[in-house]
Amino acid sequence: MRICLIILINIASSVPMTESRRSISPSISSIISEAGKDGSIGGGAINEKPRLYKNPTVNKITYLRGGPETLTSTNDRRDERVGDTTDASVKTSWDPISNLSHMLHALVGLDRYPNYLSRFRNTADIDLLENALEESLQKVRKQKAEIVKRGEGVRKLVKTFINSHDFHGDDVGMMDTHQNVEGDNYKLWLGHPILSRPKTWKELRERNVLTEKAFQTAFRSVNKKSTKSGKNGTTELFDIISGQIDVKLDPSLLEDLMEQEMFDVYSFPLFSNKFCAIIRKTLRELYSLGDTAEFNHLELGRRPIDLDSIGLGWITDLIFQMFLQPISRHLFANTEKLSNSEDESGPLLDWRQGYVAGYSVNPTSTKGVTRHRLVPHADDSEITVNCCIGEKNFQGGNVEFYGLRGTPEEGQLNGVVTRPDVGRALIHSGRHLHAVSDVTSGDRYALVVWSRSWGRFRAETCPCCFLNRRLNTSTCICGKRWN
Repeated sequence: MRICLIILINIASSVPMTESRRSISPSISSIISEAGKDGSIGGGAINEKPRLYKNPTVNKITYLRGGPETLTSTNDRRDERVGDTTDASVKTSWDPISNLSHMLHALVGLDRYPNYLSRFRNTADIDLLENALEESLQKVRKQKAEIVKRGEGVRKLVKTFINSHDFHGDDVGMMDTHQNVEGDNYKLWLGHPILSRPKTWKELRERNVLTEKAFQTAFRSVNKKSTKSGKNGTTELFDIISGQIDVKLDPSLLEDLMEQEMFDVYSFPLFSNKFCAIIRKTLRELYSLGDTAEFNHLELGRRPIDLDSIGLGWITDLIFQMFLQPISRHLFANTEKLSNSEDESGPLLDWRQGYVAGYSVNPTSTKGVTRHRLVPHADDSEITVNCCIGEKNFQGGNVEFYGLRGTPEEGQLNGVVTRPDVGRALIHSGRHLHAVSDVTSGDRYALVVWSRSWGRFRAETCPCCFLNRRLNTSTCICGKRWN
């Protein structure tokens, strides 16, 4: 339904409305329990850590992966870690390796109290903390090394793909992948007529990247009161994509662009069908090349593909700078605290990641469609854009929303976007629980952009407050009151 922006903002500030369809909605706990039967959560891409799920009807805890298990006691696990160094006379339940809460308490203690460790009763407990921190450090180093190695492999794959076609970009050599995931990768696509980074508004329009309505909303808003103009009197497109200009979309144009799907979930026509088809075709060819003997160690089609890693990060930047950031100011100012105070200015969101995930009635890594569906989950994102890029004839793959974290509606179905149109983007809070239903025919690809506010919101909000979506964080231990 078409809506006026004032109504949008008012709705975004209100409590979700109860709808009759909730009476037939499934319990989220039953859906999650069912999802665990295959030994993973959402195909492993959401959270590969085994979950503990407490069944409210049974007074025991079971592993979500694979049903009831006999859990080893905390002290047993603790003894296994430290061996004979533990003094039995002062044994405690302290276990920062297995217990995340203990680790967080220790980190806060080290940050707040001088000589914090002098309060520990013995050196064995300090050894446990040291071991836990070392394990975390080793995990960081291991993942960093894997990212660098995989980034080099993916870059080689993209170069091989491009060299096999009739367009050629710059050979810019290897890069320090962990320093800048995209780096100069975009130069690989310089010869591509569509996927090379556009330099001007004219190029963007002629390539038919955006729908006409999305293009006009951005172009007219940015150039209405341009403070940094090119030769033709318009704001340079590069300045927008690179984040040098803080885009503010005209409310009247935004009103005509946006539709409300349900509480806290909106949609707008973003990409043209032609552009979606080009992205699908290109990714499928990359997935197919990644399945060959030379590149199958990269497992390219077995996980969502990051756009920065293949040199197409400009697409992520375009969505983030031109639409996600400015729309968030209007629609999520109150529900997600994305508004500037009187003494603040500038962008509220300062981080983004873009990737493509695939679903299919016949999952296969060869096409990058490795799952039938996605179980209810929340994103590690303040605001998420999820754009369906096809195929045109897929069936199923509905996007289901199960309420915002921290509200009475959390866990209950409050709306379904049935078979999203190709090129249409959903925008919603990352902490709005959502799922993708089974794809019953064909393949479905989604281009997803996550965003975060490291400089503002997360700078004063601990993970617990964030995950539980506590909007009043004035007493959070990471906030100004405690620091």
